[in-house]
Amino acid sequence: MERHRRAVVALAIIGLGLTAMWSQRRVSFGPGLLTVVGLVLLAGQLQWTQKTLFWPALLLLAGVVVLAGLRPSRSRSQPRTESLALLGGAKTVDRSEHFTHADVAAVLGGSTLDLRHAHIDNQATVDAFALFGGVDVLVPEDWRVQVGGLPILGGYEDKTSDDGALPDNAPVLKVNATAVLGGVKVAHEPS
Repeated sequence: MERHRRAVVALAIIGLGLTAMWSQRRVSFGPGLLTVVGLVLLAGQLQWTQKTLFWPALLLLAGVVVLAGLRPSRSRSQPRTESLALLGGAKTVDRSEHFTHADVAAVLGGSTLDLRHAHIDNQATVDAFALFGGVDVLVPEDWRVQVGGLPILGGYEDKTSDDGALPDNAPVLKVNATAVLGGVKVAHEPS
């Protein structure tokens, strides 16, 4: 009975990772790591780790995922900012003249992405992933911010002041937040 409960927990972890990737519409590090951890836990419960081909197959699968993530695409032709905090903290400051995209993830830690000195031509995106941690995205006051995403026992929050004073042609930052037992916050100043 205990093995069945552990298998259900492993399936739930896999489901959280896959759901986070689906919400971001791509494979990224945080949700990918969550899915791999769930697969390893499930394999242990189903005693697949006793088979001699399990670990080589897992390494092959991890290599394919890494290579798929390195594949050039239209969005990768522009500069990207990537930040990961794993069991700790990270602060990344982006001063790009033509900011287009950033990935920021916090797993059992906290990560801050400071975009207050970056410039957007028209529109940009940030994919934020928080698992048992927090992600803060700091933006200048003249950007229009749109926050959405997938909270699973967590949440996301837009603390920017949008009093309607922004011009119609203000640059737009879209934040895709995935928060699993954690939080994503967008603000003008650190708290």
